[in-house]
Amino acid sequence: MIILYQASGAGDFYLCGNKMPAERMRTLKHNVSRLLTARNKARAAQLLDSFPFEIIESSNFFGDDFSVLYANIPLGQYEQLGKMKNNLAFKDIASTFTELGTYIRFIATELKMESAAQPSKAKKGQQGLRDSEIHKLVYNYIGVEGGYLGDFSYRSHRDFYIELDLNINPFDYEGTTRERFMKIISESEPKVQAKILKGILDRYSIGSSKLRTQDRYDEIHGWIGRLLGMSQIEHPTPRITSDVVERALTDAKQLLQSTGATSGVDRAHTAVHGYLHAVCKEAHITCKSDANLNELLKLVLQHHPGFRDAGNRKEDIDRILKAFSTILDALNPLRNRASVAHPNEELLKEAEAMLVINSAWTILHYIDAKLKDQSNEY
Repeated sequence: MIILYQASGAGDFYLCGNKMPAERMRTLKHNVSRLLTARNKARAAQLLDSFPFEIIESSNFFGDDFSVLYANIPLGQYEQLGKMKNNLAFKDIASTFTELGTYIRFIATELKMESAAQPSKAKKGQQGLRDSEIHKLVYNYIGVEGGYLGDFSYRSHRDFYIELDLNINPFDYEGTTRERFMKIISESEPKVQAKILKGILDRYSIGSSKLRTQDRYDEIHGWIGRLLGMSQIEHPTPRITSDVVERALTDAKQLLQSTGATSGVDRAHTAVHGYLHAVCKEAHITCKSDANLNELLKLVLQHHPGFRDAGNRKEDIDRILKAFSTILDALNPLRNRASVAHPNEELLKEAEAMLVINSAWTILHYIDAKLKDQSNEY
């Protein structure tokens, strides 16, 4: 157990086991959070709202009676809170609870013990949601208060799975709606997890809570794409590069892993654009500083010595390259009007965004391979 805050007096305590009733706890916690926010203690309010704290009657060796604000939580959350031990925000939380009539002498957290063998329903080669992602979904998007998950009741939680056509009955699990939801989604196979995530995004739209931001929505969309197996062509490491290209490729890789393909479209566009500029510069091909992707590709194909020999089936290869010229021509409006490069209201969906990125990586891989072949001839 980690003691996050301790008031004056004896430092020992034990939990008597009598918890504050859920509805009363929900109301009290809500009002403490409101009061903290009004007093510009936003960090304290966020901490209180983000973890499943309960109030438990407690005592000590001297027979003193007091309450402990207590959270029994899984490893990721436990480590997160442990790093904040003695943070002044916990003192603000305790004093505000005390002000509203419930004396909090300690704030403590304890690791929720898990079975050593937990069956996984994910098939070999499939990557389901990580514990950290489930935590983000529950606490940073849906929201939790007093064990309640968003606006779910026990009944509506059951109906949620029925509407998704999933054979899942939350009444087969113990605990609060939050505990049942986290258990269900953690044990489900990736495709079922994706369906549940889609259901959550449909139920809780962007802006319906201060937690539900566009960035968090996009991040969850990225998880859905990964769970459904929307794979990415191998990340490129071109021979010819520049600072702009390296930075854009690094950003694109990180965004694809963290928030999904929609967030990576802009950086993929920048990477290919910068790469084609670098190729022209190295080969001393004159180009305008503001040349777009399609213009740069045509210059490289027409004037770079590496493309003098198209090998066998030249006519067919030329047809494919002309098709890619059309694709690159479409990347400009997609980047400007349907990516996060600008504050666009409508963004590409995950599958379409992955199509755009894979197209960009394909042409980059091809050009780089041709230039490597040329360099090997000398």
